[in-house]
Amino acid sequence: MLVAVFADAHAHGDALDAVLAAADACGAAQIWSLGDTLGGGPDPRRTITATRERCTVTLAGNHDYGVTGSVDPSRLGPVAGRSNELARQQLSSDDMAWLRSRRPAARRDGVQAWHASPRNPVWEFVGPRNAGACLAAQKAPLGLVGHTHVPDAWQATPGGGARRVSVETGVALDISDGKWLLNPGAVGAPRPSQQRRWNGLDAQAAEGAPWLLLDLDASTATWHSAPFDPAPARHRARRLGLI
Repeated sequence: MLVAVFADAHAHGDALDAVLAAADACGAAQIWSLGDTLGGGPDPRRTITATRERCTVTLAGNHDYGVTGSVDPSRLGPVAGRSNELARQQLSSDDMAWLRSRRPAARRDGVQAWHASPRNPVWEFVGPRNAGACLAAQKAPLGLVGHTHVPDAWQATPGGGARRVSVETGVALDISDGKWLLNPGAVGAPRPSQQRRWNGLDAQAAEGAPWLLLDLDASTATWHSAPFDPAPARHRARRLGLI
């Protein structure tokens, strides 16, 4: 079965639409979201509607909890706070009830998924210092996380360590051996850098929003990217006071 996995749409409707179209073109049977559907962008209603309609699995991330009130908005920064207030204004009571029913972790078809990490599914960032401990906490051979905004692949090594495996767009990674923890990257937010949010998105848009295609039968993972035009969302964000 082919499963398209994405994370961190962050209320960016154009980038999410590009990823969903690319997943359809690749023949994905299911689409899974690892959370942070909301927070930062100008399109909360649009991203929630698309996610509800298209995704078989949808996790909650820290920004989604900011919208429902389960997380103190001050922990998310001023831009996310304004975007989340917009979400509370735009979303229907049914949307809010659905959002409150989401959890930050799930297990489906033998795969474990968390928004952030196996040890702390809401807040912990997986990186070189803790990937081994996160893999040790993971029970299934394959785990998925988002939250860092970086496409990544970690494989467990003997003694509780982890090695980072290079991710190359369009090249299938064999994940049949050992235990793996994969990150699809962020759809609607830039990779960590010195650039401001919207400048970072502008720089990444031509390359495309990253997402992951899992072939659960062949035990492969292939990262893809879906190019999008960043200008319309930037215009909407400026008009709404998010920039």
